[in-house]
Amino acid sequence: MSAFEPDDTASQPPVEGTDLVYALGSSRRVRLRDAEVELRGLWETTAREAEQAGQGGVLRLREINLVVYAAGEAVAERVSQVILRLAERHPARAVVLLDVGLPAPGEGLTDSWVSAACYLTAHGERHVCWEQVTIPAYGKAVELLDAAAMPVLVPHLPTVLWWPGQPELEGDTFRRLGDVTDLLVVDSAGFAEPVRGLCRVAAVVRDDSRGFHVNDLNWARLTTWREMTAAVFDDASRLEWLSRIRRLKVVFGAEDTYERPDRSIPPAASRALLFVGWFASRLGWKVAGSEWMLEGSSARTVLHRPAGSGFWNGPAGSDEAFADDDAVEVVLQSEALPLDASGGLVTVEAEIAGASGDGGSFVLSIGRVGTSCICETRVRGPADGPISHTADASPIPEDRLLAEELDYLGPDRVFEESLLLAAALAALPGSDGIGRDT
Repeated sequence: MSAFEPDDTASQPPVEGTDLVYALGSSRRVRLRDAEVELRGLWETTAREAEQAGQGGVLRLREINLVVYAAGEAVAERVSQVILRLAERHPARAVVLLDVGLPAPGEGLTDSWVSAACYLTAHGERHVCWEQVTIPAYGKAVELLDAAAMPVLVPHLPTVLWWPGQPELEGDTFRRLGDVTDLLVVDSAGFAEPVRGLCRVAAVVRDDSRGFHVNDLNWARLTTWREMTAAVFDDASRLEWLSRIRRLKVVFGAEDTYERPDRSIPPAASRALLFVGWFASRLGWKVAGSEWMLEGSSARTVLHRPAGSGFWNGPAGSDEAFADDDAVEVVLQSEALPLDASGGLVTVEAEIAGASGDGGSFVLSIGRVGTSCICETRVRGPADGPISHTADASPIPEDRLLAEELDYLGPDRVFEESLLLAAALAALPGSDGIGRDT
């Protein structure tokens, strides 16, 4: 069965990864022009079935239009499962634009698959309902997918465009979809060129004419690491450490998200760059090195901090004079991990010079304990003693990441400033060697 041909049955097993049990639902192949009428009919049927089963009424609730561009049936199948699990937190009119990637069997876009279903919570307390319109396109018909989506969007609802994989941000389809989009969600972990891809997303963020906000699921994967780093400086006595950082090193492994169609799992280079972009932009550091110096699995460059400043609250692009001794070396290192190890970021280390007169430097380290998903904070060298911070950095399911992004559809200024600095680093010569053993 094709990924865009849902099973038209009245009973299904529990949905894996959720606490929901399938109750009611149907899906049908219809002419695209009849999709809205068919959805109304499906909801009426679902409501009657619920009433006959003594399960009460069905509330047709939608808070957003979720438009998903799926390049291939494997992606369409994956996002359909995400949409299903997303329904409990963010009920939506989901429109999946499926680029089948095959020659056209006919001309234009004529058919769609329309689905509507409800699930009961494990205790049967309430219905969780969702609806989805999947529009497959073959050959040159993919150029019409954005036009096909417009008639099935629910008026007056915010529209989120989620583009898994490598988004075609310079294409006409993206431009036209952007005209009706409130939030663009990408995932740099799925980019074919993770480092260069950050530059393309940053170009969209810099475009003042865009009418939508931007976010990256890979940014959400950094939440635990950012929180643990910030927690170190909740103690005001440690704030002066920030002005004495001389080296920032980020060690990363393979992506811990999902496999590519070719079964290869690339290193988490874009996530490492986003972390550096966040850390540096919060402190007002700016790109100073002219290139990345590559040595084996490591890449090195230089950032500068504003002279005499320990931390920074201004925008990442603000001008500030730099002192010669305010250089900070940045090292990104890719590490081959055992098969049972967690991927993503592995360790973040900040080498901190000793205070005037004491001559002793030390290393602040946040890293995984062995091959586990538990991270701990520790200090090596003469400092204030051990820091007892631990957190769980387990991989986060895609539906949960997306749900968190949909909790707030407004701008994320911290992400945008972090992305712009990460993209400036990604634009330096030699960046294509980050994550590659040269």
